[in-house]
Amino acid sequence: MERPDLILSGVGGDAWQAFNAMETTKRRHYELLEILDSKKKNYNLDPSDKQRAQLANLLKDHDEQVQRFTVASNELKLANAEAHLSLFQYIGAVNQLSNTSEQQH
Repeated sequence: MERPDLILSGVGGDAWQAFNAMETTKRRHYELLEILDSKKKNYNLDPSDKQRAQLANLLKDHDEQVQRFTVASNELKLANAEAHLSLFQYIGAVNQLSNTSEQQH
């Protein structure tokens, strides 16, 4: 899959940046959730109020980025359907590579 440079740095830039922010906030939330689940499973330790609040904040961060990506994606689709399709093809290829890489580790 070829990287659509002109779309990512041009008309699709907002949607691409929103996608990356969404992926980052998802990873942060899952990482803390995994840590807290591991503490519960391995040591029977429940999260503190501070940890629960942090987890809730990270989920809210992610929800906001999902909303931002949805809006940017819809705006791109209305403005340029071809660029929208190209962006989502690229996102699909990136995600497929990420999933393959995770399975190999």
